[in-house]
Amino acid sequence: MKANSLAEEAAMDTLFVARLPKWAIALFGRNSLVRTSDRVEALVLVLTVFVSLLAVPIACAVGTAVHDSHQQLYAEQAQTRHNVTATVTDDNAAHQDAPTNMVTVRDRWSGAGVNNDGSTADTPTSSTRAAVDAVRAAVTTWLTVATAAAVPFAVTRIVLKRVRNKAWQLGIDELVGGGGHTRHP
Repeated sequence: MKANSLAEEAAMDTLFVARLPKWAIALFGRNSLVRTSDRVEALVLVLTVFVSLLAVPIACAVGTAVHDSHQQLYAEQAQTRHNVTATVTDDNAAHQDAPTNMVTVRDRWSGAGVNNDGSTADTPTSSTRAAVDAVRAAVTTWLTVATAAAVPFAVTRIVLKRVRNKAWQLGIDELVGGGGHTRHP
């Protein structure tokens, strides 16, 4: 009974074996079956992931800068733009646009404009829009950097696959050309 429990304990220990990822084995392993092209591909993959991770704090800094500048801009808009009331002067000339349900009437403004300098301006942008702008800028920055890092990896992988396939084909041609037998000196 004691020997049986020792065997079970040994079997349970083997269930929790930690293995290195394939890229780490290809990059750092001493296996003679790992080709140089496998090591190059693994190195380029590690660099791609590193650059993508390094871009996260940079993208966050960009997002913070955009948030701060846009929040200030939108706060200035709220201070310098004002709603102005218009008075309908001729409701007999009202015209309703069927597709949009908008009514067009003749009016008269009771003020010179809606901006401090008297010119017409759009309504102020809500200050919550600064957060949306910041997230958009941060995500766009990160995606741009990550894509720029992934493209060389994809190109490297395609080129190395062609090199490997050519080497395989040369080996197969040599084997077939030798009548299926390899020659030993």
